[in-house]
Amino acid sequence: MRRRPHGLVYALLAVSLAVNLIGAGYFLGAGFADYRSARHGKPPRTVESTIDYVAGRYPAPVAAKVRAKLEAKRPELSTAFDEMRLARRETRKAIKQQPLDKARIEAAFAASRDKAVAFQQLIQSAIIEALPDLPESERNAIEKDDDPD
Repeated sequence: MRRRPHGLVYALLAVSLAVNLIGAGYFLGAGFADYRSARHGKPPRTVESTIDYVAGRYPAPVAAKVRAKLEAKRPELSTAFDEMRLARRETRKAIKQQPLDKARIEAAFAASRDKAVAFQQLIQSAIIEALPDLPESERNAIEKDDDPD
């Protein structure tokens, strides 16, 4: 006659199965999260992230002045940013249009380029406005990028 396994064996098997399923779920979930973040890339750019990026490119004393000037221009930056996004959206629509209209695409790219330049000019004007408020020692602390020029 064979003996049936004890309840303890069944309990250990159940615990082992549960631990394995939880571990597999964790690793699959973490893998999916990595896949999703790689697939979607960075979060979309906003006026706030642009201000953070631009101010973050400078040493702390300079960054504070640049940030203040950018914050003062936030309404104009928001308008220019929205216009730039709209122009890019129109460019995508022109590219997808059937039949293909090369003149419309060229005009859409030109409008998009103009809006991007206007947005960049606002950012650069804020930087220029911040410079006179800075002592020479702080302006000299601005490091050059890795760019050879």
